[in-house]
Amino acid sequence: MEKRGVMELVAHNDNLPDADSVPLLPALRRQRIAEFLHHHGAVTLQQLAEALHVSLSTLRRDLDALAEEGVVERTHGGAILRHLQYSTFEPNIAAARDLSPREKRLVGAAAAESLVPGQSVIFDSGSTVLEAARAVVARKIPIVAVTNDIEIAQVLNASPLVQVHLFGGQLRPGSNTVVGEQVQNAAKRICADVLFFGAHAVTDNIVSETSPEVAAVKRALMRSATSSRLLVDASKFRPRVFMTVCDMSEIAEVITDEGAPQEELERIRSAGVKLVIAKNLP
Repeated sequence: MEKRGVMELVAHNDNLPDADSVPLLPALRRQRIAEFLHHHGAVTLQQLAEALHVSLSTLRRDLDALAEEGVVERTHGGAILRHLQYSTFEPNIAAARDLSPREKRLVGAAAAESLVPGQSVIFDSGSTVLEAARAVVARKIPIVAVTNDIEIAQVLNASPLVQVHLFGGQLRPGSNTVVGEQVQNAAKRICADVLFFGAHAVTDNIVSETSPEVAAVKRALMRSATSSRLLVDASKFRPRVFMTVCDMSEIAEVITDEGAPQEELERIRSAGVKLVIAKNLP
């Protein structure tokens, strides 16, 4: 399947005017917002503003209108598909990395800085964990890495200082992620220092995923690491989805960016979990 970025997914239509040069009519703009949500399931106002080059006030009105039509449900700072669709929604994997790229780089860089040379590290799949892998290579430190993501393995293998192990198993359709019982069984034989993992949603100190098989692999990887570190940009603090991965109390550290909701950050601190706010790119 051809991989397409967010800008293409949102704005692609040969018969439509260029959003960068011609102001969009409200109906057309809302059509593009709806298309965006059907690819991603959830969106923040900031993500829409970056994709459509429209003011936040205009987007708030658009989302309110779409909510009145029953297309979306409004959330703090954004919107999701109607709940019955959203809870088991599978996001467009190829496009996910184009959401909040700067924030993901910030979180990934902070995660890489937290490592000690010589540690063993499990890299779960996901676009933010991919940024952590890139930052590890740029930092030029020796580690032993294990991953269930083919692209992350290739990125890490570019460094002669990283010893890379790849879990075997079933390749998830449309992605670079290896899942299934083979991964879970292999994880039982590992005792790593650190796990870097991501999530679809963090809600009231519950980490959740839309896919049962993805959630099962994350739980298995957590049991195989001394320190589980959750890497999530601010947009991942949103309504809970289908499968619970874990409670916040099971995590050693959360790394996120400055845009994360303060009430969610306070819940994390109250759970006794180390919280790192990534602020500046190195």
